[in-house]
Amino acid sequence: MLSLYEACHLKVHGEDILEEALNFTTTHLKSALMTNLGSSNLGNQVQYALEQPLHKGMPRLEARNYISLYHEECKWSNVLKKLAVLDFNLVQSFHKKELSDVSKWWKDLDFASKLPFARDRLVEGYFWTVGAYFEPSYSLARMFMTKVIALTSTIDDIYDVYGTLAELELFTDAIEKWDASAMTKLPEYMKVCYKALLDVYEETEEDLRKEGRSYRVLTQR
Repeated sequence: MLSLYEACHLKVHGEDILEEALNFTTTHLKSALMTNLGSSNLGNQVQYALEQPLHKGMPRLEARNYISLYHEECKWSNVLKKLAVLDFNLVQSFHKKELSDVSKWWKDLDFASKLPFARDRLVEGYFWTVGAYFEPSYSLARMFMTKVIALTSTIDDIYDVYGTLAELELFTDAIEKWDASAMTKLPEYMKVCYKALLDVYEETEEDLRKEGRSYRVLTQR
């Protein structure tokens, strides 16, 4: 019943049978939870699934929760349990190293003193990228997107709370030109952000060029 309930969340618009199955399984799982499941391990699994369906969560968070919920299942082999924990810990260590590296990049920009009005959303941005693609093979994409998100947030603050209309028109023109020479007309605080943005794209393009994939950066501008 629980497996069917989880599978029903893969439905798309118009799949009425799965919609009915979802309503059916939800009703019966709630009923079972109130009667005979209690605080058993299966009951904990059902309770969690009703609150957070597997396919509606972030893969790595759900993997961690899955390990905690199912570690007492006797049908799990010890080898499989160890593999699941090892995989999670290794990937988590990889993510921690990435966050450390991108945090150093952000600290070196020194926006805290140069642009004190801007929000620091670096960790929030990195967490979003991990939710989008957590696999170690997408490391370059995560680093690139985290930097772009952080800089975009700063630019948003420039437009919303700090820049004058005349300055914002100059900045918009510079973004449209997308060239270092466009910085000459910008005020100093905008030059810092504009240069950082160009550098991120140029550095990522160079990394991708080494892999023969530099064309991918063009689609992100």
